Amino acid sequence: MPRTRRLPDRAGGRRGGRPDRRDLPIEQMRDRMSSYVYGNITVLAAAIAVDPAAIHHGSAVWAVLGTAVLTYLAHVLSHLVAHGLGDDDASDDVRRESVATIVRNANPIATSGLIPAVLYAVAWIGWLPASWAQTAALVILVVRIGMVGVFMQRFSGKRPTFLGLWGGIVLAAVAFVIGVVKVVLTH
Repeated sequence: MPRTRRLPDRAGGRRGGRPDRRDLPIEQMRDRMSSYVYGNITVLAAAIAVDPAAIHHGSAVWAVLGTAVLTYLAHVLSHLVAHGLGDDDASDDVRRESVATIVRNANPIATSGLIPAVLYAVAWIGWLPASWAQTAALVILVVRIGMVGVFMQRFSGKRPTFLGLWGGIVLAAVAFVIGVVKVVLTH
């Protein structure tokens, strides 16, 4: 049976009929955290790569959304292939549940592009200067990645510490470097 972890009870328990994250098996939480980090890094690279002209023409919106959606689809496809290994005896119900879990666990990849896309769309229609939109998108993505250490401690049932925050800051710096190197090497 998969290991689950349980955080201390909070008011509200379940939200909107969705499963309480505190009751998810640890492997699902790991998959979701991996998707969160991976999605934010790939969208960060796309957000770094766009220039003000792309923001003014609207192509930046499609660049970050396309990056998020295509990364999501590639991730789901690769997991579906990998989860097919050694699964010859699984029932159709088990396979359907496995597919649903894979799709659900990859959602953080798809959602990572939403905030930058909205910011770029706002700049595209002229409500915000392109440079501000790009700076805000980059800062938000870096902060999202930087909070991973704190999230990991909370999801592990621990009180967030400075060390967790510091680990997230280091992760954000490494992610930013990865994004810049990816842009330099591929554009």
